[in-house]
Amino acid sequence: MESNYRLLHKSNNTHLQTSLPVYFFGLPDNSIYLIYARIYEVNFNKSGLEFVFALLEEYNYDFDNNQIITGEYDKIDLTRFRKSVESREPQIKIIKSYRNIRSFVDAQKFLGRKYRKMTKNCA
Repeated sequence: MESNYRLLHKSNNTHLQTSLPVYFFGLPDNSIYLIYARIYEVNFNKSGLEFVFALLEEYNYDFDNNQIITGEYDKIDLTRFRKSVESREPQIKIIKSYRNIRSFVDAQKFLGRKYRKMTKNCA
C-alpha cells in the first residue's frame, strides 16, 4: 500500500512554541501538514503531552513531482524550505490537537488514517 504522505523535514529548531521536534509532511492534496507536540498543564504539578496537527499556509506540495511550492507559485528546493521554516515562525492554521496520542509514530499513523478517511468522504 502506497503511503499517502511524505516526510519533508524534521526540525528541532523552529520558532513554534515547543522545544520538541516538528515534523513537516507533504500530502497528495497539495498541502503541507505539521505535527508537533507541546506540554500542557492538567492541574498543579501535573502535565501531559498533546500533539498538534496544523496546516502550513504559505507553502504547497506537488506530491506527484515531489516539489515544494511557495505562495507565489515558485518551486523551491528542500534546503531552502528547511532554512525558511527554521529561520522564522511559520504561518500555520491549527487544525486540531489531540491528547490521546502517545508518540510521534502514532501521530504519523493517525495523519495517514485521517487523510484516507477524508479522501474517501470526498470521493
